[in-house]
Amino acid sequence: MTTAPTKDPSAGSQSKPTSAVARVPSGVTRRILRRETHSSRSGATVVMLIVLILAVGYVGVEAVYAALGQPPLLFSPVDAVATLLSAATAQPALVIAAGIAAAILGLVLVVIGLTPGRRGRHTIDDDRVAVVVDDQVIAASLARNARIAGGLAPGQVTAWVARSSARITITPASGSTADTDAVLRAANDELGRIAYRPPVTAEARVTPNGRLGA
Repeated sequence: MTTAPTKDPSAGSQSKPTSAVARVPSGVTRRILRRETHSSRSGATVVMLIVLILAVGYVGVEAVYAALGQPPLLFSPVDAVATLLSAATAQPALVIAAGIAAAILGLVLVVIGLTPGRRGRHTIDDDRVAVVVDDQVIAASLARNARIAGGLAPGQVTAWVARSSARITITPASGSTADTDAVLRAANDELGRIAYRPPVTAEARVTPNGRLGA
């Protein structure tokens, strides 16, 4: 229920109505923006766990086959360990290189597991609300403004937006040229006016082959 402004008996004057949009606390805004621009790594974690479970299960099956005196399905774990030990003795440099590669792979997996993923979105600074814009929307807007600035037909300009860059591809009609400077200027003006976070810088390129009937 909305209440009307009342008079202050002591002052004898009508109080001013408050603003219709409440200011969102900065902490809440940061949490909302982070939730909307980042994603969890649960999918990658589940895949790695499944691969690890399958590998351990396979080694267990091969160990059971070896204990029963049956031929291995693919290779014997005992023979594999013996081969690795002999390689370590004969070619220590190869073993060291394999160990370094395994350590780098493990470090990459740890980083992937601990750091959050990123969604294809950017934010816009606003004191009242949390504003999140999808990268595909940004790309469509850049392509439209670039097409208008360059006097190009629909379909001759495409745009692709990454975290900190935007690539605009121009496909002019066969036998004609495109005003790349005007296209790039329009794109950078739009990006500077809206001020996305993280900041985005535009670059434009013209395809070597023209387009018939454009």
